[in-house]
Amino acid sequence: MSIFVNMRMPMPNKLIFVSLTIMIAVGAFALTAVPASAQSSLEGCTPGYWKQSRHWDNWEGYAPSQTLEAIFDVPDAYGMDSTTLLQALNSGGGGGAVGGARILLRASVAALLNAASSSVEYGYSTADVIAQVNAALASGNRTTMLDLAAQLDRANNAGCPLGLPIVY
Repeated sequence: MSIFVNMRMPMPNKLIFVSLTIMIAVGAFALTAVPASAQSSLEGCTPGYWKQSRHWDNWEGYAPSQTLEAIFDVPDAYGMDSTTLLQALNSGGGGGAVGGARILLRASVAALLNAASSSVEYGYSTADVIAQVNAALASGNRTTMLDLAAQLDRANNAGCPLGLPIVY
């Protein structure tokens, strides 16, 4: 006789489905856990997560000291050619196109790190992030930059799987 049990276990920003098969034999008891088809939602870590020095070891393929210009095509008019990825994560906003670019680049660096991480199921690839950011920056339009920043911010706030304890 077999009994099939499906359990739903809520996790922050995701739902994991687990199937458990219990097989009972005459004169013996056997419990067999069968891996379920796990359905997980997308994940993303915030700029606040990525800027903390204790999390720098989770940066894959990039370094806090790298410049924005080494990755993105930042127009000279924004005056951010020598700004590092870490400085962008710590930056604020401001008015006009320059302020919009600062807001966008803060969200963009987090998006880039999420996309590059093998431990984060992010909704964009690094190529997607770079292409979209370059296009928004090239537009010079604050609204375009803020719209993309908001889109990336939603993805960056999808729930960070890094640094969480592993539960068995």
